[in-house]
Amino acid sequence: MSFSRLLLVAASSKKSIAGEGNDKVLVSPKISLPGRDAYEGEVILCFQLDERTDRGKQIRRSLGITEENQKCDGLIFYAQDEKTERVICLVEMKGTNISEAPGQLIATKDHLEKLLHDECNSLPEECRSDCRKQIARIIWKACLYHHGSSDKDLVDAQRKLKDQGFSDVATPTAASNDLRSLLSGKGRDPRDMARKYKGGKRR
Repeated sequence: MSFSRLLLVAASSKKSIAGEGNDKVLVSPKISLPGRDAYEGEVILCFQLDERTDRGKQIRRSLGITEENQKCDGLIFYAQDEKTERVICLVEMKGTNISEAPGQLIATKDHLEKLLHDECNSLPEECRSDCRKQIARIIWKACLYHHGSSDKDLVDAQRKLKDQGFSDVATPTAASNDLRSLLSGKGRDPRDMARKYKGGKRR
C-alpha cells in the first residue's frame, strides 16, 4: 500500500517543507511552556516530495510518482485529537512566476486521491465502507509559497485550486511563512478570505 510505504520511508520529526535556498514554510509550535509537548493534541507529518537524493526518490516511488509526473514540493498531514477530519495540505514553492503551480498541486491531489481509493478498494469488502468514510473526512488544502507575485496571479491561482476541491489556499512569503492557521483553520474565516479577494483584487 502506497501510503503505508510512505510512512515507513519518509516519516520524520520535521515540521517544515523546504524550497530552494532559504525558502521554507513551517508549522510553529502551539505550546511554549516548559515540560509540555509543543504540538500537544496534534499530529503533523511533513513529507518532502521533490528531494533529489536517493531518499527523495524512495519517497516518490512509495507514492507511485515518476519523474514524468507533475508533482508539488511537499505534503503535510495534519490532525487534531478531538476532530475526525484529517487535513492533507499540498505545498508548492515558487518565485514570482506561479502560473505552473496550480497544475502541479492539482495533479498531485488527483494522483493521491486515486491512490487512496485504490487502496480502499483493495481491502476486504467488509472494510471498504469504513475506509470510504475516512477518505470523505479528508480536507484538502494548498500552500503556494511565492516571492512577491502579483495580486492577479495569486487570485487566479487560488480560484483554480478552489475549483478543483481545495477548501483553503494560503499564499505565504518569506516574511510570513507559518502554516499553523491554514492547517488548523483558526483565524482563517472563509468569508473573510472571500471578501479579501473579492473582485480579483486584494485589499
